[in-house]
Amino acid sequence: MKKTTDQLVKNVKIKKVNPVVNGVLSGIARMVYYHSCKVEIKRNVDLDSYKDKPVIVVANHASRFDYAFVNFAMKRRAINFVAAENEFHRAKFKFIFKIGHVIPKRNFVPDAKTIRGMAQILRKQPDGCVAIFPCGMSTTSGAQQPSVQGTGKMLKHFGVHVLAVRIHGGYLVCPKYDVKERFGKVEIELDELFTPKDLQNLTAEEIQLKVDEALFTDDYEWNATRQNSYNRKDGKYAENMEQIIYKCPKCGTEMQMKGVGKEIKCLHCGNGATLDSRYNLVPFVGSKIPVNPREWFDWQRREMRKMVSDPDFEMEEHVKFGLMPRYGYLKHNKVSNVVGEGVLHLDKEGMSYTGTREGEAWTVFIPRDSLSTICLPVDGSFFYTYASGEFLCFTPDSPSCVRWSLAIEEIYRLNSAKWNNYPWFDYNSPLKLKKSKLTQLT
Repeated sequence: MKKTTDQLVKNVKIKKVNPVVNGVLSGIARMVYYHSCKVEIKRNVDLDSYKDKPVIVVANHASRFDYAFVNFAMKRRAINFVAAENEFHRAKFKFIFKIGHVIPKRNFVPDAKTIRGMAQILRKQPDGCVAIFPCGMSTTSGAQQPSVQGTGKMLKHFGVHVLAVRIHGGYLVCPKYDVKERFGKVEIELDELFTPKDLQNLTAEEIQLKVDEALFTDDYEWNATRQNSYNRKDGKYAENMEQIIYKCPKCGTEMQMKGVGKEIKCLHCGNGATLDSRYNLVPFVGSKIPVNPREWFDWQRREMRKMVSDPDFEMEEHVKFGLMPRYGYLKHNKVSNVVGEGVLHLDKEGMSYTGTREGEAWTVFIPRDSLSTICLPVDGSFFYTYASGEFLCFTPDSPSCVRWSLAIEEIYRLNSAKWNNYPWFDYNSPLKLKKSKLTQLT
């Protein structure tokens, strides 16, 4: 019987990357990204001391280019990367994932095959090296997100040397709201995070906290003083920014923000600002604007926390519904095949979809305890999650994916202690506003 694509991905054979293949892939990455991103690397460890030892590399996840940045930091050492399983269903990655022996992982859910794949490298290769992005997906806000549940437990399980890569500026090259790159300066740091003895002596919870502390980065804050420029050829730095910024801090209206060209503006009250190549927000006269987009994003999270604290809170929206093809691979940059449409509903109990699936009525419910977050893999125009192991993709009619994401996360965090925000995140912090002589707050 012919195997489905999902079965082929599940049974992928993981081996150490061939040195010749690794050299070719490293060379291509260097030609494409090293000079265009003006990469600068600071290594605080002697990599030669790890060359004959198994190593796990953990890195913050800022952009689509982070695989290349980690490769640069590790001096082109052969690395088996862990990547989102859904990407294995896309035709354009099929060949490179195969020759690169990339390890598949279903985002934000336990995945035994990922541990098995990592073990093939770390337990059977004396110099095996595996790289992971503990946050699970590239940052939405421009600042690193907390590591997924089980990160500390996994590192303790393998008990090998752990190196940390911190990438600064990656998000500014590839912001989550824009698929068009704007190249500029990227700085990379490499440090030792844990020795095998450290992992033996620390609890899984202590390890996870140290990972979060080591990898936390905020590209907007990092560039506030450096003022590196990230140039998009057409100058449309705020284009599609409403995918991330959906709430007006002046009138409080939601889903009326619009990013066009260099401007992000509330269509309800006119509150807005321009965004330049250095990611500086310059308020319109009379506007009320946060100091940077990351602060704006965090304010939206705080506002959402208040909203979901209401026991009667609910969200509902019409969506298109997509699945992976049973056989074959997705082409033409597709991320799923649309197989239906219906209504997506969220309340304190969980999320449900009621609509059609391949021409028939269908419904699914994902309970709150099984839904800590959702994945926005490319930009903010769609998201996906898993239910009973099946990939489900949703595209709302409005650019509301971040709103759905924040609501789901904060409902989960209010009702579970398994995956919380950073301990230093202050839900009561006031909104930091942009200081400008032209700004007249009302």
